[in-house]
Amino acid sequence: SKLQCCNIERMGKSSFLFAILTILMSMSISTAISKSPIQDFLNCFSNNSHVPEVIYTPNNTSFSTILNKRIHNKRFKTATTPKPLAIVTPKDASHVQTTIKCTKSNNIQIRIRSGGHDYDGYSYVSDVPFVLLDVFHLNSVDVNVQEETAWVESGATNGKIYYNIAKKSNSLAFPAGVCFSLGSGGHYSGGGYGNLMRKYGLSVDNIIDAKIVDASGKILDRKSMGEDLFWAIRGGGGASFGVILSWKIKLVHVPAQVTIFKVKRKMDEGATDVVFKWQSIAPKLDKDLFIRVQHEVVQIGKTGKKTVQVSFIGQFLGTVERLLPLVSNGFPELGLKKSDCISMPWVNSTLFWYFMPIGTPLEALLDEPKESETLYFKGKSDYVKKAIPKETIESLWKLMIKGEEIMFMQWNPYGGRMEEILPSETPFPHRAGNLFMIGYYHNWVNGSRGDIESHLKFSNSVHAFMKPYVSNSPREAFLNYRDSDIGANHPSNTTKIDIARTYGSSYFKENFKRLVSVKTKVDPENFFRYEQSIPTST
Repeated sequence: SKLQCCNIERMGKSSFLFAILTILMSMSISTAISKSPIQDFLNCFSNNSHVPEVIYTPNNTSFSTILNKRIHNKRFKTATTPKPLAIVTPKDASHVQTTIKCTKSNNIQIRIRSGGHDYDGYSYVSDVPFVLLDVFHLNSVDVNVQEETAWVESGATNGKIYYNIAKKSNSLAFPAGVCFSLGSGGHYSGGGYGNLMRKYGLSVDNIIDAKIVDASGKILDRKSMGEDLFWAIRGGGGASFGVILSWKIKLVHVPAQVTIFKVKRKMDEGATDVVFKWQSIAPKLDKDLFIRVQHEVVQIGKTGKKTVQVSFIGQFLGTVERLLPLVSNGFPELGLKKSDCISMPWVNSTLFWYFMPIGTPLEALLDEPKESETLYFKGKSDYVKKAIPKETIESLWKLMIKGEEIMFMQWNPYGGRMEEILPSETPFPHRAGNLFMIGYYHNWVNGSRGDIESHLKFSNSVHAFMKPYVSNSPREAFLNYRDSDIGANHPSNTTKIDIARTYGSSYFKENFKRLVSVKTKVDPENFFRYEQSIPTST
């Protein structure tokens, strides 16, 4: 300025140089601030949207509350866990469009969270600077009983969806998971399985339309996105292709009363024989019957000794009178009695599956998880095509006991409708030929670095023990049970095709090739990416 030049004329040489240096430093700092990617993102958002309260930065007092509320794994709730530059909580589709536009123009990665149940935290953690798009406000559920359909937004939880369906009809349901707080955006786009799958297949097998915002910011439905992209987001993971806004789901028929039961057997009560027989019988039973096997370590009285208890948890789409002869003839080893069975409306059975007491009010479906319920956690999955020998089952149980860990497994039977759907019909390929799927769940309380490493090591040891007895070439895995151990790209702003092929073949088998083709077509710049995203072909 003129004033600065006049002052400089009065200075000596050293003062002159100091003044010039001061001005240059001031200009540099100002330029750095103005070119900060996050500040430019915020400026971009405010220029394109008039609702600033949907954005939270670390300067907001609510930032940590919003971030942590939907983190269900304490491994990613530590002081050293990378935090987003900002959290956007869209209240309508335009906020999603603006978020995509402004992150893309400022070269900032985006992470998309609907329920926050990503096993390895990829929906809300990144190893490069990122913005978190948390869609929990987009949670409407619009049920049309006449059409037997519903439009559900991606932030709507299983619990809310079940509750709203039941409010309109006691004879309609939807095949999805047990956990109430799962968001439909991630749950459905990864496949979505539950105890109706032997009758009706997965969530993705019952989706008839969707709305998505793509990398160019366009809102597309099934017709405008085309069948390739519609195919890809039903089991291929929506976050590789765009932001799911909502799904149109086809509701399924259930009787006015279903029958549920739980039969328990310990190791010294013949559990081995019953579990061994279950492997070959459960996939062949009437498709109205689903019997899950849950293995967990329990303490024997006050002795301190431990054993494995197996729970046979069942649901039958019919009456007790029809159920008992089916089990007696097909699976007599279970020893199911009428006193083990309880009849109730389907929606009440969802509370039973979530381990809630009989008689719990339906409003519990709308409850959000409490902070005290959050644990450190690692999950894995496997697919079994041949019955596991009795000796191996007992060795597995001994390993679980020896580990002295809070670990349990769930074995979920296939067969029924799951065998009738071709592996290529959706990206989810795990269909005919599987007896059951294994879910490994490993929880712990202490979160020191040593504790976490020790528990992860034990989890891997159990998974390694099972290698000879599960699928191979590839060893298949379930996308909804995210597992970083099968391969991941680091840093996540690069996607190497060889690494992607490793996890892609486990999750999608032959369908991976088509997913890459769709990705290359709809997101050629690979904007939507994360550690296990679908890559482009180039």
